[in-house]
Amino acid sequence: MASPANYPLSIRIGDTETVTVTLQDVDGVAINITGRTYSAQVREKASSTSALATFTCSIVNAAQGKFACTLSSATTTNLSPANAVWDLEENNGGTITTLMAGEAVISRDVTR
Repeated sequence: MASPANYPLSIRIGDTETVTVTLQDVDGVAINITGRTYSAQVREKASSTSALATFTCSIVNAAQGKFACTLSSATTTNLSPANAVWDLEENNGGTITTLMAGEAVISRDVTR
């Protein structure tokens, strides 16, 4: 199995943060993701027992392989500045695959 794509996040406290993904095969053809689900979380460390934030993920266009995972401004408002980690997983009929992972830098917004 391939390693997850390294995708660092920069999260601004109080902002809405969205990660939009389009899945394609090796030839660049969209993968139909009908019936699949996605989840993503931010944690202080991979071994942390609780999440700092949980994304809301939804399919945007299944036939075109497009979905989005969002942290609402209400969610990011409750975060504190930190260097954390995150990942995004796909559930395809019970087969779980981590698609993306990386550092999540949480920083304070200037405008409040």
